[in-house]
Amino acid sequence: MEHTDNLLGVIKTLYQWRKQILGLSFLAAIGTAGISLLLPNYYKATTVFLAASPDLARPDILYGKSNGGQPYGTANDIDRILTIASSTELGDYLIDSFKLFEHYDIDPDHPKSYVWARHKLSARMEVTKTKRDAIELTFEDVSPQLAAQIANAARERINYLSQEVLKSNQRKNLASYEAGIAANEVILKELSDSLSRLRARYRIYNTREVSTDLTERYIIARGNFSRFKGRWDAMRNNPRIPRDSVAFTEATMKGYKSEVDSLQKDLAHLSGGEAELMLMETRYYTSNGQLGDAVEKAKMLSTALAADVPSVLIVETAEVPVVKSRPKRSILVVAAGAIAFVIGVFGVLLFNAYQENKWGEAFNDAR
Repeated sequence: MEHTDNLLGVIKTLYQWRKQILGLSFLAAIGTAGISLLLPNYYKATTVFLAASPDLARPDILYGKSNGGQPYGTANDIDRILTIASSTELGDYLIDSFKLFEHYDIDPDHPKSYVWARHKLSARMEVTKTKRDAIELTFEDVSPQLAAQIANAARERINYLSQEVLKSNQRKNLASYEAGIAANEVILKELSDSLSRLRARYRIYNTREVSTDLTERYIIARGNFSRFKGRWDAMRNNPRIPRDSVAFTEATMKGYKSEVDSLQKDLAHLSGGEAELMLMETRYYTSNGQLGDAVEKAKMLSTALAADVPSVLIVETAEVPVVKSRPKRSILVVAAGAIAFVIGVFGVLLFNAYQENKWGEAFNDAR
């Protein structure tokens, strides 16, 4: 019964003060409505894109020497995009490109001008990863056109900066290949000069062909010499054979003997320089092959650097918004009225409790 009496007392008190409480709520709602009309309208533009796989920029894929693989990036690629999106380099680019000092009424000559502008920019731009692993970039501004322009420009700058991260590594690799090519060219020139001197010394310009040719000629000449020597041995002691035939056979035999002796000297000369020449030729052709591979790889890297391979894949371009994102004036008015009503109720109850306590103390003092 005591609890019921207390509850009825509360209701009775609130009823007695109903006009004041409702009046306070009405005034708060009207005041909030008036103030909200003074607040500027903000518009939010949104662009959605995916992180592209860095494999798309690999030289071997661009040359069609291997499969392209998955076009979409991994979690690491998404993290790289999000890191770039929060970088001061992106922020400063947007500040300078869209003259945000003037737009946000910031003195560009102040030492903290960029700090203030970045703070304003970060408060209006949001980059998040969606549950489907896409990246959503939103920008909010009082100008719907500017909001869309900055959102799209931020996405394109993120694409450029992400490309630069990958291309910086490619530039380092290309510089390494170019340095290797220059060194190999010097080595190849030295080997070529050494090989030319050896060939001139031994008068051998193709080791394998010369060796084969000399061996074949020596075998043929040796066979001819043996055949004519046997014929001459048989003819010289036979009185029935004319002397001029014997003399011709002897001359032919001696000619083949001279050829055999000459070829023996050439083979001996070849055997002295063949090993050295073959070693030098092996070194020359190996170095030449390495140089060719390096030139090919450098060419592929140069092509990859010149190619415009995107780091982000656009899903949705930011369009000029037509519906404001804030302020929600109706919600503000209702919320202000409700808060004022609650404050009024608690205020009345506290005031009533205070008054009852005062009257109780006065009654006790009178007794």
